Amino acid sequence: MKILFISSLNLATNPRFVKEIKLALANGFSADVICFEFNNWSNAFNQQIKKDIGHANIYSIPAGRKPFLPWAVSVFWEKCYRLAGFLFPMPLSLQSKGVSRRSGLLVKQIKKLKQQQYNWVIGHNPGALYPVYFGAKNFNAQAAFDVEDYHPGEGNNPGEQRLTKLLMNELLPKMDYVSFASPLMKKKHIEDCGKEGKNWTVVLNFFAADDFKKLPTGTNNNHLLKLVWFSQNINYKRGLEQVIPALDAYKDKIELTLIGNMKEEFYKEYVAPRPHIKIIPPQEQKALHHLMGNFDIGLAIEPGKDKNNFIALANKLITYFQSGLYILASDTPAHIDFLNTFPQHGMAVNLEKENVPSALNKLLLSAKEIQENKNTRMAASAAYSWEKESEKLLQLWKNTSA
Repeated sequence: MKILFISSLNLATNPRFVKEIKLALANGFSADVICFEFNNWSNAFNQQIKKDIGHANIYSIPAGRKPFLPWAVSVFWEKCYRLAGFLFPMPLSLQSKGVSRRSGLLVKQIKKLKQQQYNWVIGHNPGALYPVYFGAKNFNAQAAFDVEDYHPGEGNNPGEQRLTKLLMNELLPKMDYVSFASPLMKKKHIEDCGKEGKNWTVVLNFFAADDFKKLPTGTNNNHLLKLVWFSQNINYKRGLEQVIPALDAYKDKIELTLIGNMKEEFYKEYVAPRPHIKIIPPQEQKALHHLMGNFDIGLAIEPGKDKNNFIALANKLITYFQSGLYILASDTPAHIDFLNTFPQHGMAVNLEKENVPSALNKLLLSAKEIQENKNTRMAASAAYSWEKESEKLLQLWKNTSA
């Protein structure tokens, strides 16, 4: 059996996509991959992932601004389609170009593979949704889509949000299965579509069990409570603006480490005046997971700035959970739902300015217990892993009449 995987991102910024490709290859499927190349900080990681994947045929599409003229034209048409979406109905192919200008590039690449045969065409990220639908029809294959985020609720562009919602409401029910990264994500799309589609399945974004190593327990040598936060980019609107200033009063008791690609303006305003904050550059996934053993508490403090943040389970929260770290999370519905299920693994807090010091004081009062119970939490999380969760996907793939 052969699967065509499609994403409108690159490999390095789409770890869930990479996990699915590796899952297919490890279980005897052949795999072709269509994705993009970004000329930025992620490029080195992207090349390494390509080597790790090995046996998949990868068709990479440049996503940069060079040559400039084709890029500028595609941006212009993307904006036109978004505006037109408010004025009159459009065919799915044009809606998709308003969702993402990369959609047309994916369709173009799919047409080049017309001699290939696939059992499944599987997409990740909204720019890949129409290409999956188009590809499955052309290859007479089954179609599937993974919903990692609530894409109609992302960002602040009304035209993009509207077209994304229209496209997903039209095409998700036509898929042979849809996987969702959180229960609330599935619930929201059932509300949007007015019904549940065929084989709609929650596949939580756990990582491989062997990504995580046993943690040192007890208090560390400098007696500091060690906090960590990571993301692809260290920037505004991620909850850090509320937490970093509050930590000023605790710098002799709490140490903060940020892992990711530092944005200059954020650095100047929040990090440069605080030399005690530690910075680590972006890490390959397994290396990042191994680093977690150096910390006590993981911050999952997305402030719920849009509808997606309210119902998405952040990858970092899953990472902290499997690492055995105690979790300090913002009180979004998805985080509250998760921590109600696993109350010993952390607490949710409202990130209004006056609440953060109170939460930090609670952590300090429980510091010894938090540090000594790392491995207890890690042992409890061992029942959850990608190896176990991914069985849901394997069952769908093997059922060619799913």
